[in-house]
Order: sequence, then structure tokens, then C-alpha cells
Amino acid sequence: MPSMLIRLGKEDVRVVLRDLGTIMEWSSVTFLAPLVASLFYMEGFRTIAAYILAAGIAFAVGFTLRNAFAPKQETDLKHAFLTAAAFWLLYCAVSALPFVLVQGMSFVDGYFEAMSALTTTGLTLMKFSIDFAPNSLVFWRSFLSWVGGVGIVVLALTGVLTTYSRASKLSYAEGREERIKPNIKNTIKEIWNIYIGLTLVGIVLLYLSDMDLFTAINYSMSAISTTGMDITSQGLVGTYSPWVSLSLIVIMVLGATSFGVHYLVFKKRQFKTLLLDAEFKTLILLGLMAAFMILPKMFLLFGGSLASIEQAFFHTFSAISCGGFSLVTANDVAAWDDFVKLVLIAVMFVGGSAGSTAGGIKISRFIIFVKSIYWRIKEAVLPEKSFFAKKFEGKNLELKQIKEINQFILLWILLLGIGTLVLTLYGNSMADSLFEVVSAQSNAGISTGITNAAMPFGVKIMLIINMWIGRLEIIPILSAIGFMLSLRPSRR
Repeated sequence: MPSMLIRLGKEDVRVVLRDLGTIMEWSSVTFLAPLVASLFYMEGFRTIAAYILAAGIAFAVGFTLRNAFAPKQETDLKHAFLTAAAFWLLYCAVSALPFVLVQGMSFVDGYFEAMSALTTTGLTLMKFSIDFAPNSLVFWRSFLSWVGGVGIVVLALTGVLTTYSRASKLSYAEGREERIKPNIKNTIKEIWNIYIGLTLVGIVLLYLSDMDLFTAINYSMSAISTTGMDITSQGLVGTYSPWVSLSLIVIMVLGATSFGVHYLVFKKRQFKTLLLDAEFKTLILLGLMAAFMILPKMFLLFGGSLASIEQAFFHTFSAISCGGFSLVTANDVAAWDDFVKLVLIAVMFVGGSAGSTAGGIKISRFIIFVKSIYWRIKEAVLPEKSFFAKKFEGKNLELKQIKEINQFILLWILLLGIGTLVLTLYGNSMADSLFEVVSAQSNAGISTGITNAAMPFGVKIMLIINMWIGRLEIIPILSAIGFMLSLRPSRR
């Protein structure tokens, strides 16, 4: 007779390891992209071998895990949470190998770079060494961010062709709750069709703005995934025309818009959806409000010119979309007025639409949080037995849903506080530390200069954790930790 109810036993671990192996095995295909690029640019045996080795390790680890465990139990949501959290850590470790083998980075630095790209954050330790990196490695960073925009688990599931139950739970655990089609397989296909189409639109826009093709491809992948990684040390600083800035704003906003909205607009030709979608309208409204708030400060910095307007609007939309591109250096950002930093922190914190490539707490949660305050005030002034519907986009919300959203936001703020405390412990200012941590956890990537190759080991680890937490949106990670702590041998 069992002595107690066990939440996670040996059979559960076998389920997790099997699913982890399956996804890892299929993810090895991603290394073909930089391998092809390396062959195209004839970069030499060492570089080519690095991608082959990484692919081989990913496949071998996945194949071993998948075949070593044959559980009878089907995947449950608790398994999916643990699998998603563990997979991101494991895949990042293998994805870091090209940075280590080709660029000579330490493993921790390579892991940071891979995590930043895959979580679509865009913070980088290759600010200056990127100029000496082979084209295939530059492309690998952009490709990682592009894949991470949709989700590496979602990519792997495209090939797995697994059961609806398992695919649905794994996709949900990675933060992909949207359902464009009734079943998960068709939803994933539609997401990829839309994503590839938007990426091609971005390439055309940037190419017409006088970028060369290689640069346009990399910037489009980075912008539509709302990552914001530059491909040179100079990046966008003082190089490109306002047409490039405008094109990037458009691409970042498209990336921060829900795939469900894109499906209705581009596939169903329901063009009014953009004007009716509460998240899209709020995204534009908050971006415009933030831009006008910091515009006077930009006039002081850049004078009464079009450059001031460009700087204000570009950086606010880069922040709220979590696109992460910047038209100035990190040192310039650090020198900005604290008011400007606080405005950008606020919009990075909110982020883009749910079901998009953007980070942050998501606009839908922000709207419901603000409405919950209004509802609470309304309840306080109305008679005790009064009733009114609590709705978001025409759907009734239960009290449980509202509480879960408010708890999520409180947890998000708590983890931001921990990260900020760690960065200030290493001697960084409070404002810059908060900015950097919010940028990391919201997967935005605008930096005040704290993120660099020489920063302390503890800061690197803290920012890696913030990026990982932000991409998986806390709950799967907390659930995975809880399940791990509950692991104990069965007793009969």
C-alpha cells in the first residue's frame, strides 16, 4: 500500500527524458542552417566541423534519451513543463558550441550568447568581436533568434508528428497557447507560413532601404523575432537612413502582434481585425504615448531636428515590441535622463501581444491588471450584492483567472527585484541595473552597457536566468522546480 501520494515518480522522469530526447533529436536539424552558410562562404574545415559536431551531439543525446526510456505513461502537463524548462537549458548548451569552437569564447560566454539569441533578448557579449566572426556564425545568431521567436519546441514538433495530446501540452508549456486552427499540427503549420512570409516582407523592406542582401536577411530575422541583435560592432549607430529605422519599426511591430491577428488579416482577409484587436491598439497607443513623453528629452539631446523624433519613436517602439535595436551606443543609453530610462523600462515591462514573438508580461495581462483595479474600485462603491460582468475582448473572466494574472505580475516583479539586487551588488547603479534586468527578463535587449564580455561571472549567470525565466514566463519553471523537489522513490 502506498505511503503517500507522490507527485513525481520514476515513471514521470522517464516520460520527461523520453520527450526531451525526442525534441532534442529533431532540434539537431537546426545546425544545418549555419552549416550550409559556412559551406557557401567556404569558411574552412574548422568552422564547418563545429556545426557538424554540434549537430552530432544534439542528435546523439536526443537519440540516446529517446531510446533508453520507454515509459508506459502518456505525457501530462507536469511532464511538459519540466521538459520545456530542461530542453531550453540543454539545447542552449549545445547551441553554444559554435561560439566556443569557432569564436574562441568561454563556455559561459557562449551559453550567454546562445540563450540571449534563442530567448530573442538580444543582449550580447560579442559587441566588438562580432566584426571578426565568420558570416556563418553571424547568421547562426540571427537564425537562433529567428527560431526562438516561434519557439524551438514548436519547431521540433513540426517534425515530430506526435500525438495531439503531447504536442499540445509541450507547446503550451513553452508559452504557445494560441490556436489558429482546431488542431495543433495545422496551427504550427499556419504559424510557420505566416512567420516565413513576414520575414520575407522584412527582407524586401530592408533591401529596398539600401541594405545588402546578407545584412537585410539577418536584420529581418532579428527584427521579426523581436531580438535586436546587430551584425557589426557599429550596428545601426549613425549608419542608416530613416527609411531603415521606419522599416525596422514596422517589422518589430509585426513581430509583436499576435499570430492569430496575422492569420485573420493575411489568410482570412479580415483587415478590420487590426483596428478591433485590443492588444494591437494598446501596443500602438503605448508606443506613441511613450514617444511623446520622451520627445522633449530627445530634443535636448539631439536638437530640434528630425533626428530627435526618429530617436524617440524608434526607441519606444523598439522597447515595447521588445525588438531591442538601438540607434545609439550603450554608453549613450546609460547617459540618458532617468526619466527616459523609466519610460522605456515601463514599456519593456509591458511588452507585446500574447501569441507573438515579443516578451514582457504581455499586453493582455496588462489590460486585465488595469481593469482589475477599476473593477475593485467599482465593487467598493457599489452596493454589496451588486453584480457586473468582468470582460476582456467580449469574453467573461473568472475571478480565478484575474487572480492568476495578478499573481503572475507580482512574481515577475519579484524576480526583477532579485536580478536588480544582484546587479547592484556588483557596483552598478540602481537605474542601470533595473533597466538591464527588465531588458533581459522582458527579452528586449536594449542595454545600458552593463552587458559586456568583461562583466562578472555572477552578473552573466543572473542575466541568463532572467532571460530564461522571461522566455518561458515563470510558471513552467516554477512548476518544474516544484516537480523536481517532489521527486522521491516510491514505497509500497
